Amino acid sequence: MPGIAIVTDSSACLPADLVERYSVRIVPLALLLGGTVFRDGDLSPEEFYARLRDPEQRATTAAPAPGEFLEAFRSARAGGGSAVLCLTLSSQYSGTHSSAVNAADLAARELPGFEVRVFDTGGIAMTHGFAVLDAARAAAAGATLDETVAAANRASAGANLVGVLETTRYLARSGRVPWIVHFATSLLHIKPVIASSAGRTGAIGRVRTITKGVELMIDYVQRRTSPGTALRLAVMHADAREKAELLAKRVREALGPTELLITEFTSVMAVHTGPGFLGLAWQPIEPLPAPTTALDEHRSLLHRDASVLEGTLGVLPGSVEHPPFAVLSGLPGTGKSHLAREIARRHPFAVVESDALRKALVKRPSYSQQESARLFAACHELIRQLLLRGIPVLFDATNLKEAHRRPLYDIAQRTGARLLVVEVRAAEDVVRRRMQSRRAAENPLDRSDATLDVYHIMRGEAEPIAGDDGDAVDRILLELKRVRA
Repeated sequence: MPGIAIVTDSSACLPADLVERYSVRIVPLALLLGGTVFRDGDLSPEEFYARLRDPEQRATTAAPAPGEFLEAFRSARAGGGSAVLCLTLSSQYSGTHSSAVNAADLAARELPGFEVRVFDTGGIAMTHGFAVLDAARAAAAGATLDETVAAANRASAGANLVGVLETTRYLARSGRVPWIVHFATSLLHIKPVIASSAGRTGAIGRVRTITKGVELMIDYVQRRTSPGTALRLAVMHADAREKAELLAKRVREALGPTELLITEFTSVMAVHTGPGFLGLAWQPIEPLPAPTTALDEHRSLLHRDASVLEGTLGVLPGSVEHPPFAVLSGLPGTGKSHLAREIARRHPFAVVESDALRKALVKRPSYSQQESARLFAACHELIRQLLLRGIPVLFDATNLKEAHRRPLYDIAQRTGARLLVVEVRAAEDVVRRRMQSRRAAENPLDRSDATLDVYHIMRGEAEPIAGDDGDAVDRILLELKRVRA
């Protein structure tokens, strides 16, 4: 059976054996070095670092052209792939994602019926590479495209990076730090320590020796993971193999990883860090047990459904401590989904919209009790998983009865999330107009199939929300009015 083909860019820095094992197609970024354009990988490491160390040879990088991604998509189809998932490094750092999106648009016209989905991992180096690797493993196991995207999403949300720079010279050459910073760190023999998480990169400390840098990195990981958490890690280096082996040894001793990779930066990454960089990427993992009983089978189906739903969410926001969990409650046609979109445009939330997710889970919804029970069980499990990973969630559903809301209260309590329940109301004449627009398909963003008859039935079943969190709702409405003004 043809599977999902995985395409990515060369900044993922994946070990060559894994690229080969999972048939990952790599699109190289461009390297501009000393006035000559190379594709990432054209130069041997020895030749590249010799040129990079030459102060006369200015170095920079550029995104691949859309045509290079398109060629990879063609190759995937010719190789028997049923679809393509193309994963790119963070769009904050490169135009690579935009180039891949343009290529996907070209592929839609040239390769009709062959889906190409582009996914921004939000990461760099192995925080990007982990998402590629998880997607490749899911695809190799026979996952659907949505399930493969969900695997990449989970890896992206949980991946972090910490590293020690031997020098800031190369960041200064690329314009990412002022030269005065480089002169100061060189004069004081300081090695900056940087960290990257949830799309944000910055300095977290400084050391004078690589030994202290190794211990600082390990301590940084330990302080950001709960005791007993299973971890997979990747030691990364730029022309610093011996240092990488030292770090890997300490990682095995101190962290006991489930999986440990050692990988060397590709040229386009090393251009910015310079030789001597040593880093550590890590990701908490939660393996699912194989089903052995009827209960396990049910849990496996639940996890699979939640995975399918997650695959439809797109790029998730970054994780935070005690993430907010907003629950919308209200009758059909009152404007819950519009409010959800307005809030999500202004604040980073993963929006879990029941109407849209029902159609992702079931091709032809029947709205039976059994189908609804399956949908909301999967929604609740997805919400639980996202909140455990620190991702803010906004749940858009009717949530009209306390029996429907009580599991959400429990999820918030168990995950340490900050819960806010918002009841959305509208006058009946407003609801009637919206229902008429719905029948006329005037609003393409309206995914609900509810009619006015359904509205009246649900209105008779609705139960008041117990508890009031003060003026939070008023503040939300005032903010929305202010933005519209």
